[in-house]
Amino acid sequence: MRQFLLHNVSWIVFLIALALLISHVVGWKQITVDTTTLLLLALLLVSPFIEQLRKIKVGEFEAEIAPDEVEKVKSEVDKRLGTGKVREPITPEVRSVEESLLDLLDRDHVLALAKLRIELEQALTRLHLLTTPANRQRRHAGLNRLVGDLVRSGILPAQQSWPLQEVISLCNRAVHGEYVRPADAMSIIDIGIHILEEIDSILEEFIVKPTETQPLSPADVSAYMGAKYRVTTVVPLVENPVRNVRILDQEGLYMLLEGYDEYGEFLVSIEKIETQAE
Repeated sequence: MRQFLLHNVSWIVFLIALALLISHVVGWKQITVDTTTLLLLALLLVSPFIEQLRKIKVGEFEAEIAPDEVEKVKSEVDKRLGTGKVREPITPEVRSVEESLLDLLDRDHVLALAKLRIELEQALTRLHLLTTPANRQRRHAGLNRLVGDLVRSGILPAQQSWPLQEVISLCNRAVHGEYVRPADAMSIIDIGIHILEEIDSILEEFIVKPTETQPLSPADVSAYMGAKYRVTTVVPLVENPVRNVRILDQEGLYMLLEGYDEYGEFLVSIEKIETQAE
């Protein structure tokens, strides 16, 4: 019974208000309803329908993100970025963002879109600063400026530009008060996560991209494969920080680096040990 009352409180209030208005109209002397009460009752009467007032229209302007707008962006993203195809496993960083967005979506879908916009801005700013040193002078450039710079420099594929700008625009409109349905907010977040994956992939490519490449002879390759290396790491997050030095061959390097992201130490240097034969 209690659950029923909680879920139907607005309709219960509506019925009570309606009964009071009827009593006023028919002139029941037992119940007196003054002008102020009438105004309050009028507000109560429309209360169950407030949720249905989805649009604020001024002239030709409607403060609502229509479902067909979101569907259009989703369709274009599917076409341009291939979101319908089998995707690579999501990275831990993007997965963490996705989980936080979905958690927030259940509580406040508009706030979730605001967070998505922030995540996109941070990813684009990081890419902007990382790929071109001169971009550091534009640290506070607007999002559209960032996207334009990245597309013109060939870092961000042109087919990502329109969907990215549309998602940012939809997020901005929701944050500034335009109504967006929770289901459409979910679609926008799904599109945004896919775009974040694409940006993360570009970031990873630039981070690991060699700054210099030189040809090697077969003898050089053999020497590198057979050499031993002095590997220096630091363990900082303990009561007594230490520096570790290891002498490893190629197999040892593979074993060390395979689980490196799980260690509580970071790599300082890898130096090839010179031998007498060289």
